[in-house]
Amino acid sequence: MIGVLFATEMEARPFLDRGVPEGVVVEISEEMGLEAARIATEKLVKEHGCKTIINAGVCGALNNRLERGAVYRVSMVSMEELKAAVNVGVGIGLKRLVSVQEPVFEPKRKRELSKYGELVDMEGYAVARVCEEHSVPCILIKGVTDFGDGNGKEDIQKHISPVSETVAEAVFQVVNGTSGATAAGPGEATMLKKLHSFTKVEHTIFSLPLLFAGAWIGAGGGMPAVKSLLLIALVGLGARTFGMAVNRILDKNIDARNPRTENRELATGALSMAQGYAVAIVGLAIYFVGCALLGPTVLGLSWFPLIPLTLYSLLKRFTPLCHYGIGVALGMAPLGAFVAITNSLAFPPVLWLLVLFTFCWISGFDVIYALMDIEFDRANGVRSIPAALGSVGAQMVAAVTHLVSFAALVLIWMGTDSVLSTIALLVSAGAFGAAYLQNIPVPVRFFPISAIAGIAGALVVLFGG
Repeated sequence: MIGVLFATEMEARPFLDRGVPEGVVVEISEEMGLEAARIATEKLVKEHGCKTIINAGVCGALNNRLERGAVYRVSMVSMEELKAAVNVGVGIGLKRLVSVQEPVFEPKRKRELSKYGELVDMEGYAVARVCEEHSVPCILIKGVTDFGDGNGKEDIQKHISPVSETVAEAVFQVVNGTSGATAAGPGEATMLKKLHSFTKVEHTIFSLPLLFAGAWIGAGGGMPAVKSLLLIALVGLGARTFGMAVNRILDKNIDARNPRTENRELATGALSMAQGYAVAIVGLAIYFVGCALLGPTVLGLSWFPLIPLTLYSLLKRFTPLCHYGIGVALGMAPLGAFVAITNSLAFPPVLWLLVLFTFCWISGFDVIYALMDIEFDRANGVRSIPAALGSVGAQMVAAVTHLVSFAALVLIWMGTDSVLSTIALLVSAGAFGAAYLQNIPVPVRFFPISAIAGIAGALVVLFGG
């Protein structure tokens, strides 16, 4: 069942006039605003059992380069009063949305909000937040009627009808695509969604470029064999899956008490502990198979990375330096890839610099990520640098850690003579800097900004030859 939510009757009318497709429920908020949108979304999820929510309607543009009448999908939605955001989509051309309590018709306020997104509405964040809490996919489709200036009220009245027609067409296209995607059956789709949320497979992007960079160094700065790279990627996927599953298993009770993580699969019972262990075993099996195919040396050393992967989640019970545990785990990735290519433990200096970059890069970002849980960690005895030092102190520690990381990257870059390597260095520097912009929500500073810094760092090696 797909739920389509509109804020007003006028926005919904073009969609309703075309006839509501089978398997679709339409809900219209009783009034405009975030609270009304929250209530309506809860109704779609709880009363109608909708497995996908589409929030459609008109919006204002915070960027004058956008086109009036154009319809956009949203990648991320944030709320004006909160430094928090919900990611709702990935793709080229998607826009960021800011949700507000009151309409935007003043240039000064528009300029301030434009720091956070290109579009503005009055319900998107509430819809996305409810969907996130219930692990329900959320799609936001918005059509531009105005530009948040002094003419905003007149523009909305003038353009709401034709823009709503265009929005309705876009919703029908998405509904048809969503219906086809779920034809395999709600049970199967739900389980796949749960497993995807549980494993966060896409976060393998953290380690994959660094694995390849280690392999590049092992191959003498050249292209390793494609078969070896594929097996290294397989090992990385298995290790990431195992590590994530173990983390969720060990943290089940902590997650259940934390408002930020209380909706995770094991904490809510959406996945059983047996299923969690099964995912860990599958990840471990993939890891060992990949190691075995890479040769006896790799297989013989394969146990070592599993130690920090397993112990990382336990460190928060004992030390605020727990963030550096994940640094150790991920820092071993380029070492393992080097061994996979060379079958040697004779690690060159440039490889140790890459390890130092990796260790400090992810450790610093893990400190930043923990900023979201300061109060919870303090109240529940969870050890972390933010809980021990506060937000300012923790960010100072993270900044020093990142300075060390970037210094290691600069030393690597100094051994290259590639323009592309220089560009990658500058991109990484920009991402590190963006991690400390206070107007960027912490979840975004952790992902994708941390991924950009890490991938660009790996590219310094890959482009450096």
